[in-house]
Amino acid sequence: VDSWSVSPSLPTGLSLDTSTGVITGVPSAISSSATYTITATNTGGFDTATLTITVNDATPSIAFSTSSFTLTKGTAMSTTTPSSTGGAVVTWDISPTLSAGLSFDTSTGTLSGTPTEVSASTQYTITATNTGGSDSATVTIVVNDIAPSSVAYSPSSFTLTKGTEMSATSPTSSGGTVISWAVSPTLPAGLAFSTSTGEISGTPSAVTSSATYTITATNTGGDATTTVTIVVNDIIPSSVSYSDSPFTLTKDSLMTASTPTYSGGTVISWAVDPSLPAGLAFSTSTGEISGTPTAVTSSATYTITATNTGGDATTTVTIVVNDIIPSSVSYSTSSFTLTKGSSMTAITPTANGGPVV
Repeated sequence: VDSWSVSPSLPTGLSLDTSTGVITGVPSAISSSATYTITATNTGGFDTATLTITVNDATPSIAFSTSSFTLTKGTAMSTTTPSSTGGAVVTWDISPTLSAGLSFDTSTGTLSGTPTEVSASTQYTITATNTGGSDSATVTIVVNDIAPSSVAYSPSSFTLTKGTEMSATSPTSSGGTVISWAVSPTLPAGLAFSTSTGEISGTPSAVTSSATYTITATNTGGDATTTVTIVVNDIIPSSVSYSDSPFTLTKDSLMTASTPTYSGGTVISWAVDPSLPAGLAFSTSTGEISGTPTAVTSSATYTITATNTGGDATTTVTIVVNDIIPSSVSYSTSSFTLTKGSSMTAITPTANGGPVV
């Protein structure tokens, strides 16, 4: 062969040696597949051959500055575009489909939008492709709900009675939907707390002093708290009575101790008004009346009050303290012989027991 030629011209950057037919060079531009005719010539004539050349772009290499996105429903995400080295990306693709409200730009690979639904953590594969091939990167996206807010109970303070069912009370809340509810510390015995609705209900079975309970509402976006105060009082005492009333006592004589009976809750304290006659005692822990009266008192009414955390009940008793009965009444002379018109000698009797009225 005397000379070599090619038609059409080779892609930019490639060359044909006309003396050897060798093709060399570094292609500097992308070119689609094309057929080139190579002609070998000498004095005797020529012959041809064809070859196909395609110049693809360099394979792209992509990356996201952030590979994990924690988003909030209803809040726009920061628009994020991947970086790319190597050849220019021709097409972008993502799999699986993004959560509702988010968008993927197939011309730039940009992630953007405002999520409208809560979604669990999901891994997405982004693929960048050109004529040289493709590269992929993964990102993880989770869409949390809006955190709960303004959690409240109405009322927020509960005054309950042991053995009496309370009115079931459910909370209200703003923000995202609450997934779970919790209370700390544990509610009084007999009361129930729903971890799915936050409802407080039940029949308290034990007296408890006033305490504050913290209620926590939680979803994927976070949590919010509120407090309620609960006190469980006892059943109010009722039907308080003394079987010995009225009391007719005798000065200086020990009375038979008398303890009251009652219904309802356990009485915590007892009180009497006015004060009992001198010498008598009143137990503020049992309501017992006892003692030895030391002074005569006329009949009087006394109010007895039985109290517990639920309230109080009253009854009345009547007490009179009589003197000791006179006894051994006598005159030094029991027979009097008197004379008409003559003054008798005054004679005064003697008596034991109480003073003669």
